[in-house]
Amino acid sequence: MAKKPRRYKYAAAGVSGEDSELGGKVHGIREGAGEYDSAEGPPGNGEDSTRPVDSTRYFETAQGTKTYSEVADIIAVSVTKTIEAVVEQIPEDIRITPEWICKLHHDIAAVLFPDWAGNFRVVNVKVGTHTPPSFSEVPVHMRLYCDDLAVRLSANFRENDIAKCAETLAFADWRFQWIHPFKDFNGRVGRIILTALLYMLKLPPADTASTETKERERYLKGLRVADAGDFSSLTEIWIKRLAKALEEK
Repeated sequence: MAKKPRRYKYAAAGVSGEDSELGGKVHGIREGAGEYDSAEGPPGNGEDSTRPVDSTRYFETAQGTKTYSEVADIIAVSVTKTIEAVVEQIPEDIRITPEWICKLHHDIAAVLFPDWAGNFRVVNVKVGTHTPPSFSEVPVHMRLYCDDLAVRLSANFRENDIAKCAETLAFADWRFQWIHPFKDFNGRVGRIILTALLYMLKLPPADTASTETKERERYLKGLRVADAGDFSSLTEIWIKRLAKALEEK
């Protein structure tokens, strides 16, 4: 039986605190607070949003009214359990599909938000300077995302090339956040996907989000450049992350 790599854990960034969505100044991984537009018609520019995500620090949940910190702490526990469940599997048995990704979201959010946890968003959103695709397009984008990842993973397994693995991680990282498929917690789900990919590629655990200000700024810039089709900056970031992880192995 194949053995799973050890030491897999979730990066501290995004588990709780100001960068963990839920009304923090950084909505998921990308910059700026998210805003919800009308579900009618194409995504707007966010200026007519009636409820910016960071307009309150209290949330109505299935467990009653919770503060920002209380929600973040509860979700952090769910995230840890979800990652543990992922890496308890044999890497070859993991299949990244839209349904699998929705289950990740459900597993981390359903305890507090059962009404929409595990479902793709039904609202249009604005995330900083980025306008993700209309909610009606999300299922198609997610299916194509998973199909593309499957092809890239297959090539990585054949070539066993760190640079190619970094390209795949850069693509997976950027594209998921570009689609922004869920109403909230996209940052957390995206980082769980990245942890799963590292595990599937038999790579050691690596940082999936930086807590250092300069590195985070560089990373956000890499995401914006990738929006224009240039993945070189984001790939370089991942090459450095993997190099550091291999050194510490």
